[in-house]
Amino acid sequence: MKKLFTSILSLVLLFSMVGSVFAESVKVNYEYSSVLVQAVQLEEVFVGAVGLDGDFVVLDQQKAIDNGISSDKINEAKEKIKEYNKIIKDTLDITPYFTFEGDQILFDDIAAEKNGVSMELINTTKSDVDKVNGLANTLDTRASCEGTNKYEDRWYGYDTYFDSCNTTKIIGLLTVGAGLTTIAGAITAALLPPVGIAIAIAGGLIGAGAGILTYASANGCGVIVRFTLDKPIWSGSQCS
Repeated sequence: MKKLFTSILSLVLLFSMVGSVFAESVKVNYEYSSVLVQAVQLEEVFVGAVGLDGDFVVLDQQKAIDNGISSDKINEAKEKIKEYNKIIKDTLDITPYFTFEGDQILFDDIAAEKNGVSMELINTTKSDVDKVNGLANTLDTRASCEGTNKYEDRWYGYDTYFDSCNTTKIIGLLTVGAGLTTIAGAITAALLPPVGIAIAIAGGLIGAGAGILTYASANGCGVIVRFTLDKPIWSGSQCS
């Protein structure tokens, strides 16, 4: 009897643990809800109903209904989220094929094609990368990459840090008018933020223009760009 009770207890504990792991794996992260709502271009009333499920943006329809949002607006939000998730997927598809060497961005289009990335996305990304690498000789380059690359959450939003080499790359991508996906892929590869946030960062930098990085990078030791929601609010040098 004791043996049977022990076996049953073990099974109960096992299924309890499995259930906890499963529940955790499907948990939606609403930490970046305000940023995502701005990035997807939804109304503020959607804050709290939009979050990240892994890398992708999701809408909690019941929360939206509880917030008093109409069915028409919910359906419109679903379409916008679908479009944003397409950008996230494209960014995820190309990011593994970016490498950085000094001020050059390398994109392995052969490996991307071999692994099933769409030719349209490959060709667009390759065109953007070729343009920025062709521009590299006209941009400020240095023998070593000064500064750090990281992403940090802050009470007002988040900070992005680009070393001097990656700053030059991002300036180049902005200057040649590279696509949102290419810039987001480069940012994801450099900083490793949530991909949905990398796209918001890329969109914010496109909106602000290359000047926000160019002036801050004058000392050659990397830049810091501060964001609130999906908008850059300040940039400066990493030099102490």
